[in-house]
Amino acid sequence: MASKYNYSGQQDRRMKERFPIPNLGIKMRQRSIFSIASEWKIANGVDFNRYGVAVVCNTPYKVGNRVYLNFQGPYISLDNVAAQVVNCQRSGDGFRLGVVFLYWQQEEHYDLAFDNGLARIERIYHDQYYCEASA
Repeated sequence: MASKYNYSGQQDRRMKERFPIPNLGIKMRQRSIFSIASEWKIANGVDFNRYGVAVVCNTPYKVGNRVYLNFQGPYISLDNVAAQVVNCQRSGDGFRLGVVFLYWQQEEHYDLAFDNGLARIERIYHDQYYCEASA
């Protein structure tokens, strides 16, 4: 089960439990000035739910920056999911980011396909987590 404390030691503000995502491929890029996107960079997933994800990457991102994520996992892929960085802290040789998906926060970003795709990813890792926990 997810901890009630997040990585920074602050009280966890997550709406739902997050699940480990050991084999979910994640690429991310940042929207820069004039809406020009940077290159895709590989990130390692820490945990996930349909509202956000924690990742570790080599690049620091400013809190508040808009990013786009691509997910590639067993039975699913989802591209260009808009999100916002809500936390960035040094972690070993990289940076641990807390990212919140924008599709549910802002009406103009709501997309049923993203909602369904993220819910499906969450369900896959929910089932995987609880199957391993009960074994």
